[in-house]
Amino acid sequence: MTSKQETTGYLLAFIQGLKDGGLAKVVISPGSRSTPLALLLFRDPEIECYVDVDERSAGFFALGLAKGVTTELVGLLCTSGTAAANYYPAICEAKETNHPLVVLTADRPPELREVGAPQTMDQQELYRTHVKKFVELAVPEGSESMQRYSYWQGIQLGYTAQQVPVGPVHANLPFREPLLPDLDFQLEQSFKGEKRTKPETLVQFIPEFEDWFGKKGLLIVGNEVSVREAQLLIQLAERLGWPIIGDPLTNLATCGRQSENYLKHAELIFASNKVKQPEVVIRFGRLPVTKNVLLYLQKLVIETTTFVLVDEQEQWQDLLHVTNYFLPFTISIFCQSALAMTSLKKQKDSSWLKGWKQAEKIAQVVLQKEELIQGFNESSASLKLSELLQSNEQLFLSNSNAVRFVDRYAMSSATSYSVFGNRGINGIDGIVSTAAGISVATTQRTYLLIGDLALFHDMNGLQMIRSLQLPVTIVLLNNNGGGIFSFLPQKQLDKTDFTPLFETPLSLDFAKVADLYDGQYVKPTSLAEFEYAIEKSRVAESWTLIEVAGNQDEPVHLWREIVAEYQEKIGEINE
Repeated sequence: MTSKQETTGYLLAFIQGLKDGGLAKVVISPGSRSTPLALLLFRDPEIECYVDVDERSAGFFALGLAKGVTTELVGLLCTSGTAAANYYPAICEAKETNHPLVVLTADRPPELREVGAPQTMDQQELYRTHVKKFVELAVPEGSESMQRYSYWQGIQLGYTAQQVPVGPVHANLPFREPLLPDLDFQLEQSFKGEKRTKPETLVQFIPEFEDWFGKKGLLIVGNEVSVREAQLLIQLAERLGWPIIGDPLTNLATCGRQSENYLKHAELIFASNKVKQPEVVIRFGRLPVTKNVLLYLQKLVIETTTFVLVDEQEQWQDLLHVTNYFLPFTISIFCQSALAMTSLKKQKDSSWLKGWKQAEKIAQVVLQKEELIQGFNESSASLKLSELLQSNEQLFLSNSNAVRFVDRYAMSSATSYSVFGNRGINGIDGIVSTAAGISVATTQRTYLLIGDLALFHDMNGLQMIRSLQLPVTIVLLNNNGGGIFSFLPQKQLDKTDFTPLFETPLSLDFAKVADLYDGQYVKPTSLAEFEYAIEKSRVAESWTLIEVAGNQDEPVHLWREIVAEYQEKIGEINE
């Protein structure tokens, strides 16, 4: 057997293990050292391959593929050296949001390490604690035992990535030359893997949980959840007679538009110190983007409130350190089990929900400000975008101001559509590439609401949108820099410090950016023009960039006026 055949047989066994472990999609960043694995993956008819030349973009594109419809196992492959380092941000995000990635980094063999060989660096445990598992595979050999070893490594990587807590795994693969595989070589032995499942029922876990449902409670949802999960959460809230809150990524806004239990304006409602104390708080996953909810929970009297955290990943991430019960269930299992209980009845004390709904009505009245309803600015454009989306479309929210504008202002949409974001580590890198990956996975028109800094960080992602001809509309909130810092204490600094360190103006001409990547460009000056631009983008032959010009101070002043007016009105009611 030639060295080419040894490498090929070894890698074919490894690929078969990956497939038996659940891998069906791979994003490849081309390079020399990864040639044998890249070629064999690319030619495998059972694996769907995407090529993204920029590794940082590729990482987030793969994350988008994993997020698209359900949590899907996705592979990433790059060459040796700094190419692997550029996957790091997306891997960190995948770790925090529990998405399964199999990261495959090619490497020089041991004899070429630490001797000055080009494009070589230490790739051992490169991603440290941000991956669930790291394995350094042996240099390819052709024996049957080594093929079985290679297969086992592949299937274990797939299983490990998908086991709770779901997350990324990393395999480093050293290759000796020649790097071209024998494309005519076929494996003589077959391998067989098995699927693993874990049965779970709520009733088996904790008998006394029924007692919680007869009290005054609050449901809080922080993670990205599917439309179906959002519907179940709304049903549970209605059965309990409890209010339910969650940020835009929970899809509660679209699923709960007809429900009196869903509170649409939590950031405003919880800005008041008049909010009542519940007897039970049941949280699902992380805390929402709404900071006022965090501050509210911190003020609750622990002795009189029971805190429950439902987390299927069993990571128990409670930054408040107050949880009394950790439940390792999916949202679906928890809600379906609770709804099936014959003893679960709607809260008899209707005054509990009534008080919350009264606060909600006041919030809606206050939010009818002319600057928000009729004016044209970053805040009103974000609100209008959330209202214009159709049921066969989806929205991706960038971090910083974009997700917060929608969280604060968006009313319940007339249609149901999915909302996505990267809220694990809340970074602004890789946003465009992630949205592109989701667009591919779902085949739906995707709207991306993003700031100028975040778009600048990932302009390479526009190449994927361009090359794959994706139906993407980007709504750019351009306040020429880091507008989020105008809401933060750093704004108090002298301008000589604030401008270079936090305001960070880019002064980019985004019309040229759109032109570089063959996109349509529009810069509306009114809400009517903005709405027309959204409608026109639906039938455009290419992707569209709609730029909304703003300034960093305007959103701050508007929000402060709204909060002050709300606190005044809610104070009058409580008096």
